[in-house]
Amino acid sequence: MEDSYDLSSYIQKGLGNLDSDVNIAKLALALEVGAAAGYVTDATQLRSPDMIEMEAGIACVEAIHIARIRIAFNELGVTIPVVANPVLNATSRNEWEIKV
Repeated sequence: MEDSYDLSSYIQKGLGNLDSDVNIAKLALALEVGAAAGYVTDATQLRSPDMIEMEAGIACVEAIHIARIRIAFNELGVTIPVVANPVLNATSRNEWEIKV
């Protein structure tokens, strides 16, 4: 855990902001998508079956976070599909994020 986080690159890319509930949710979504895609990518670089299993398991947890955030958008008045693409990886990342 860090004392503070620099979210400016996400904000500059239009992946969320801190100015409204919807934009905060978009920012949270972008962070979770990045984490899941990162774990998937990392898993493809590993050789140890135990490490691959661990990375894949963590990626699944991140995907659950993504689905929950996407469900929350409906409560915020923004209707979006919970599953943007059946594949979540570095290549499909932009399909999962929501621009401001």
